Amino acid sequence: MYIGKLFLSLMAVGFFSGCASVNSVSLTPIPSNRGTVVKAEVTKTIFLAFNFNNDFIDDLVTDLKRQCPNGVVTGILTKDETIAYVIVFKKRVTATGFCNANL
Repeated sequence: MYIGKLFLSLMAVGFFSGCASVNSVSLTPIPSNRGTVVKAEVTKTIFLAFNFNNDFIDDLVTDLKRQCPNGVVTGILTKDETIAYVIVFKKRVTATGFCNANL
């Protein structure tokens, strides 16, 4: 009885636990004329670590352009995170920059 409960407890801990890591961070030069801060984030769920494309990143670029329609986004900081569960991985890419209309 005790071993059964211990086994179930270990299985529950293994199933509900996860690990997060930041794989890369990149930064373009930060301009002296900082305008409005713009931020966009996209996520993708990957099963069994099989990722066949990175098309979800296109939405990130589109969202940044939408937030700065009459300007240029500069000083972009991108962050690529991976959250790993037992058989599921979640990729999260975040981009933060400055919208400058006078460039």
